[in-house]
Amino acid sequence: MIYVTIDGPAGSGKSSVSQNLAKKLGFEHLDTGALYRAAAFLWIHSKKDLKSEEFLKMMDNTSFNLTNNSALFVNGKRLGNEIRTPEVGKVVSKLAEVPQIREIITKKTREIADNKRIVVEGRDIGTVVLPNACVKIFLTASVNERACRRYEDYKSRGVDIQFEEVVKEIKFRDEMDSTRKVAPLKPAKNAIIFSTDGLTLEQVVSELYDLIVEKVKKC
Repeated sequence: MIYVTIDGPAGSGKSSVSQNLAKKLGFEHLDTGALYRAAAFLWIHSKKDLKSEEFLKMMDNTSFNLTNNSALFVNGKRLGNEIRTPEVGKVVSKLAEVPQIREIITKKTREIADNKRIVVEGRDIGTVVLPNACVKIFLTASVNERACRRYEDYKSRGVDIQFEEVVKEIKFRDEMDSTRKVAPLKPAKNAIIFSTDGLTLEQVVSELYDLIVEKVKKC
């Protein structure tokens, strides 16, 4: 098994970079943010109290499976754009603050990654979920650049939202993620901190690929 972790704040480019790196490396890819978004989606539609034993038990019994082409299925159903809405985005940090939920998602992430050559992206992968990973990357970018990326993503999916709302969402997520008591967003001590400001996706992937290949040789 070889784990490559990519952490960073919302809109830093984790998903695009991770997907492309995994493909170039010949590894599988797991977006743990999708697990939290799926949990938030299930919570919204369950109408249960977030910290209730009933909801926590439901989450613990929820199956998360990664197919050979890195597609994520939740309870046998592939979830797509329905977990990428502003509605889900507004509550996912609240859900991620609950220690029991984090424990469940961490456990399921480790189960998915077990014995794989895989790129795993999130916010606490290198620090908490897979602390013994071979390579750890922490991506950064300015608030404005991250908001631009998220805004373009929303527009491409037909989501009606103002740019100012996206900036507020990004800043809110930053505050929530970096100040929560359990597994706050921060670089691992041995992580490579990499800024994506002013770089194309191809440039970021190319530079990180070379760094990862050299690191993997030493694992």
